[in-house]
Amino acid sequence: MEIIIWLIVIVVVVSLIMIIYSTNKNFKLKEQELKLEQERLALERKRLESTEKE
Repeated sequence: MEIIIWLIVIVVVVSLIMIIYSTNKNFKLKEQELKLEQERLALERKRLESTEKE
């Protein structure tokens, strides 16, 4: 009976670790997407400014 309890505890802990890892990975991907979008917008703004000057 004690072995079953330990197995359940191990499964729960491993599941929590995997959830935390995947959430952290997903957050970093979203953060990277936001940085790329900001860079794209900055380049677009520069391009528009340079076409307005001409």
